[in-house]
Amino acid sequence: MNKDEKRIITLTTASHSLVHLLEGVLPPLIPLMMAEFGTDYFHLGLIVTVFSYAFGIGSLPAGYLADRVGPRRLITLYLFGAGAMGVAVWPLSSLFTYGVLMGFIGLFCSTYHPASNTLISLSVREKGKAFGIHGIAGSLGVAVVPVLSAWIGTAMGWRAPHVCFGLLGIGVGLYSLSIPRPVAPSIKVSGKINPDQSTDSISYINLVIFFLSAMSLGLTYKGIMTFLPSYMGENVQLSFMTNKVALGGTVATIALLSGALGQYLAGRGVDRYRAERLYLGAIFMGTIFVFLMAASSGMTLVAAAVLYAFFYFSTQPIQNYILSTYLPKHRHGLGYGIHFFVTFGIGSTSAAVCGYLADHFGLKVVFYAMGICFILAFCLSSILLFRISGKK
Repeated sequence: MNKDEKRIITLTTASHSLVHLLEGVLPPLIPLMMAEFGTDYFHLGLIVTVFSYAFGIGSLPAGYLADRVGPRRLITLYLFGAGAMGVAVWPLSSLFTYGVLMGFIGLFCSTYHPASNTLISLSVREKGKAFGIHGIAGSLGVAVVPVLSAWIGTAMGWRAPHVCFGLLGIGVGLYSLSIPRPVAPSIKVSGKINPDQSTDSISYINLVIFFLSAMSLGLTYKGIMTFLPSYMGENVQLSFMTNKVALGGTVATIALLSGALGQYLAGRGVDRYRAERLYLGAIFMGTIFVFLMAASSGMTLVAAAVLYAFFYFSTQPIQNYILSTYLPKHRHGLGYGIHFFVTFGIGSTSAAVCGYLADHFGLKVVFYAMGICFILAFCLSSILLFRISGKK
């Protein structure tokens, strides 16, 4: 990678870790917030859904804008906007107001993924490797937020993690201003569409199948990540740690760290092997370990969660790579916007649904339900591989 590519990777990796810190700050704090506000899993799951809907819905216009005004501007907007909203959590005393503010944080965060994926796909030559590195940063953010949020929240109150992550966002936003804005990809040359931007070769059926599989995996992501710390706190015991909030966050972080390795290996793999085949294999293995998580406790649960995280997060760079090959360059932003909308927007529905299931049937049922979503994703990815293989 040249100097400009390295600076782009530095910005996107830092921003990617942070967006998942902001996204995952609430779930480890659920026991603390239930005690302070006298609420339940459903209502806190509903706030996660509000955040996630804003996170996903905003990605549609963000994807369009990434193709028009340039992705770096959108990344800067996300960093300053979400950072300021995070700091604004400090004086809040109303659960409703907190939910509204989390919606605004989600809206600012929504600009990130379409912008960063577009920036990488258009500016970095080794796309698979870059998506893998970018994915590792996101996985590390997902992995460390349970323990960071839980420990900071236990020591300083549930508002403190929001403020800490907000200040980090403002700091990274200042760094983003030092990076020159890349020129947005032009759509026309001499009044004609560029040859590499033709849409004639797009298979819309394959795109629909791909987006449906991504939506199914998005449902599993939001459902599992919302309740994993609480589930771990209830089903794993460590003699030296009795606080369930800190225990759940710590064990969830240990399990999720393997996702970074999955991101890296998958990112390198798509530069060498058929991406759709890797995608199917990762979903198949993820399905097995989600059901094992639902049926186990103790160290078996921890081991199953480690392997689940490895295979689930390995699907993300594969998805980004597949989409970059299915669309012309001047549609990458829009494509990533749609992808993120179906994954994190529609997929976020599962947070409230899983909250209802947890209140009425217990947390284990949440993981069985998410296993069913994995089965659906596996069936769809099988069809996709069959269609792609049939054209070779």
